[in-house]
Amino acid sequence: MQNLLGIQLTSVAPHWPRQLSGKVDFAFIDCEHHCFSREQVAWLCIAYRSVGIAPVVRVLEPRSALVRACIDDGAEAVVVPYVESVAQAREVVAAAKLRPVQGERASAAMSGQPLETDLQTMVDQHCQNVSLILQIESTTAVDRCEDLLSIQGVDGAMVGPFDLTATLSCLGDHQNPKFVEAITRVADVCRSLEKIAGIYFADSPAKEVWARELGYRMIIAGCDINLIGEALELRRRD
Repeated sequence: MQNLLGIQLTSVAPHWPRQLSGKVDFAFIDCEHHCFSREQVAWLCIAYRSVGIAPVVRVLEPRSALVRACIDDGAEAVVVPYVESVAQAREVVAAAKLRPVQGERASAAMSGQPLETDLQTMVDQHCQNVSLILQIESTTAVDRCEDLLSIQGVDGAMVGPFDLTATLSCLGDHQNPKFVEAITRVADVCRSLEKIAGIYFADSPAKEVWARELGYRMIIAGCDINLIGEALELRRRD
């Protein structure tokens, strides 16, 4: 499976897509912790797609309307935060992978009642280029990760280290055995199900190498504003 490197965005500067072209595989547009408007999300998706960088949008919460909206705006992949239950996962899968089918018919399809042949063909054509990634950010989600990731339509997992270490009572301690065990389990489940494993390690290139050794193939290497700060600090030292 291909290794993918991304950067988290806070900026909507028009020159960034061209400058980042060829340097990253995806742009992480975070609508959970940053104040992007829907218009800005659409602009970012279009701009980054135009230079060959995949726009990956994290929605505010596990809600089907938010998933559909960011796909309509041009996202190539959607990351859904803090998913812990099969019911939550099925809801967002239906939003991403059964568009434009909604409501009771979508729920029935997710429960095992197949769509009519013509409708399934239309859905397949409409949704074939969108990936759905569930964030694993709690001990509950780690315990249930095999059930969550086995759902048809889920393409992978993204570990949120900060929230996960919080629920493990080892906030920020990435060397803690409980955290290491948890992220190893998620990577192993992804590998067994042939789904991509992602993680956000922004503070150390060495941790990115470690994550790849564990089996993580989708790495967010940092946030634009933090990476700029690191570069300026290096200049000051010189």
